[in-house]
Amino acid sequence: MSRSLLGRATRIILRLAGWLLTPVVLTITAALGATIAAVVALRLAPTAAVVTMLIGGLAGALLGLLGWERLLRGSPELRAVLAVTAEGVPEPAVVEELIAESESPAEPPA
Repeated sequence: MSRSLLGRATRIILRLAGWLLTPVVLTITAALGATIAAVVALRLAPTAAVVTMLIGGLAGALLGLLGWERLLRGSPELRAVLAVTAEGVPEPAVVEELIAESESPAEPPA
């Protein structure tokens, strides 16, 4: 495997991992909110407990999203490293560049 191919693969993997941070952060905060609500809802009726957990999960996801966006807006360096906008969306130019790199023909072996 040539160095340029290995470099491209590494870049693509790191970019994808960076882009997946936003949904991972939201999933973790939603689970944390639902868990906290479940502890609070122990003494409620089953239906009320499920509704409480749902509300806790939604509140956790919302707080996680607001915190993650605030972190991205306040850190241009982090946005540059992850190649995302202030909203956590991958930059279109970088996506096009990665697609073009992955579609380029392979170099013939030397």
